[in-house]
Amino acid sequence: MSALADNGAREEIIITLFDLFRRGGYDAVSIADISEATGLGKSSLYYHFPGGKPDMAEAVADFARGYMREKMFAPLGAQGPLARKIAVMMKTVATMYEGGGAPCLIASMMISPTASPKAVKTVKAIIADWIDALAGALRADGLSSAAAKRRATAAVIAIQGALVVARAAGEKQIFSAALKAAEKDLIDQRRE
Repeated sequence: MSALADNGAREEIIITLFDLFRRGGYDAVSIADISEATGLGKSSLYYHFPGGKPDMAEAVADFARGYMREKMFAPLGAQGPLARKIAVMMKTVATMYEGGGAPCLIASMMISPTASPKAVKTVKAIIADWIDALAGALRADGLSSAAAKRRATAAVIAIQGALVVARAAGEKQIFSAALKAAEKDLIDQRRE
């Protein structure tokens, strides 16, 4: 297998693992489940992830962090009006969570007592990175550091909390309404 084909295959496996872990939870997903979803035997899985399931969790966490950096954090740090930055963030969030229908990898990994400590550390960092990137966009628009941090934290809590409630209630509109409210709060009430 060439190195290019090997990297492409590994990336496809990671995307499948991402979906498995966030929908099923790290602990509930077995190697047999992974084998069935990827179409790979155990030896092929261990070829790509020699450390087994903990290596898989670490790769998934790194993938998720990279995705968030590219699709959300970089646009929040770009030049331009705050409203456009926040709109990009909200669109990314809506897409990532399928409008409130898909679970959050962070929640799925954080509740696992057996997940790799490195993977848990990475998923924790995603939340910190998100708050920091959003606070940076708010500061760039003139908000004080303390106020920007408070608003960014409140927005992330509102989004993540709405996802849990929308999924529990089976009502995606709860999530979309929360995104609109958070967007309005971030844009309309920037000054403190």
